[in-house]
Amino acid sequence: MSGSRLLGAIAGGVTAGIGITALLVAGERKSGQPSELAALERASEASLGLRLRDHNALPGASEQAFIQGGHLLLSAVAGATYAVVTDEDSGVLKSGIMFGLFFYAAMHWVVGPMLGVKKPEWRSDAATIGMHTANHILFGLATAAGAKFFSRR
Repeated sequence: MSGSRLLGAIAGGVTAGIGITALLVAGERKSGQPSELAALERASEASLGLRLRDHNALPGASEQAFIQGGHLLLSAVAGATYAVVTDEDSGVLKSGIMFGLFFYAAMHWVVGPMLGVKKPEWRSDAATIGMHTANHILFGLATAAGAKFFSRR
């Protein structure tokens, strides 16, 4: 694995993470309700016995920075993981879709419920599952495209 491919995968993951973050924050502003990421952060705080927030209030600037910073850090780690688990000859479409689906399954179907910070995904409605699936496929494609683009440099 080349350093430029690793950097590209991280850049692609972070770029996709920024896009998803923008959608989530816009959704908060439109609905007046905290995003799923805010709910995850607040559930994590509660499970650790840390201060509890009003779970219905929109996040303030410092909480939003913490939430989105964590989301982007996870995006970077996922991008690095993509670079490690795939080879340089991987096609963007196949590897991006597969990685996005794997990451979605790992986070929403296994890790989140296992940690008790989100309800199991199989209890979500079809629209939510579809949205999460699409978001993570796009994430995987952006990560794979970043890795491919930078590996050619």
